[in-house]
Amino acid sequence: MNFISVVGYGWSGSSAYMDLLQEFDDIDVFPGEFRLAKDPHGLIDLENSLVDNWEFIRHDVAIREFKSYCEMLSRETGVFKRAGKDFSRKLNIDFIETTNKFIDGLTDISYLGDSSLHRYNINAMEYFYKRLRTKFSAYSHNNTKMHLAKPSREKFIIESREYINNLFSEFCKRKKVDTIVLDQAVPITNIHKGAAYFENMKVIVVDRDPRDIYANLAKRNSLIGPDIHKNDSAKKYIKWHLKLRESFNLTHEEPNILRVSFEDLVYDYENIVSKISKFLGCKQSIALKREFFNPEYSKKNIGLWKTYKNQDTMNYINKELKEYCYNVE
Repeated sequence: MNFISVVGYGWSGSSAYMDLLQEFDDIDVFPGEFRLAKDPHGLIDLENSLVDNWEFIRHDVAIREFKSYCEMLSRETGVFKRAGKDFSRKLNIDFIETTNKFIDGLTDISYLGDSSLHRYNINAMEYFYKRLRTKFSAYSHNNTKMHLAKPSREKFIIESREYINNLFSEFCKRKKVDTIVLDQAVPITNIHKGAAYFENMKVIVVDRDPRDIYANLAKRNSLIGPDIHKNDSAKKYIKWHLKLRESFNLTHEEPNILRVSFEDLVYDYENIVSKISKFLGCKQSIALKREFFNPEYSKKNIGLWKTYKNQDTMNYINKELKEYCYNVE
């Protein structure tokens, strides 16, 4: 099974490349973001607790948090429902059952136990009753299933890859492909760490003029956008932007990582499509060309900074982030 992850710096145009890849033969695009590896309580956090910073209780808490996170990913959402990502339906599997099998594969033993850490998130009344049960009962009714899991890094990677493959097995059968495109599957600040959980992963990193990113964040009230919108916080944005970049500065080409820009996809469309085809080893469908991504339509999303209300802010960003700004001659 093969995976392609498209990642960016927040409103950097990665969705344009996701649209483009829907026009390629022999691959299919998973609907919505797939952040199982990189989100808090995801695979990276789980590996950190089970492998890098193992402690007698920490690993059990990490497993509980991972399973709770996966319950959210699995369930449907709606206007009057809790947040969810509907992965069971999208992947045509029992997402929780597949996750439990993954945890079982990492677990050395499970047992009935109790810890004060498991009471941190309960209300005061429930906490009071649990303390009474512990004090006056020879057998604690507070006992719950706990895990002892201390895998090697190699075992964790092997189990994670099998888990990811199991998650996508029915999806691939239904779509009749063996290559899946995922949006934001690995962290831009730690690509290699996130990619290790996937077999044969290639990563497309999308860049964009930081002035346009700023304008979009302010307009959408996304990420640091609410602060930008309220305070025109160029200094904060510049520091935020540079922190995202400092962990990913390629000094040499890597065969499984391709750096592109949103602007080049619009202004140098044919060359970028050719570059992506060579990188992925598959071609754009002639019948679907420009069906999902039209460079002419997307021109309106370049140069948004020019209409921003405060051009002094844009001049300041250009001065501090000049090497990343895209200027059309």
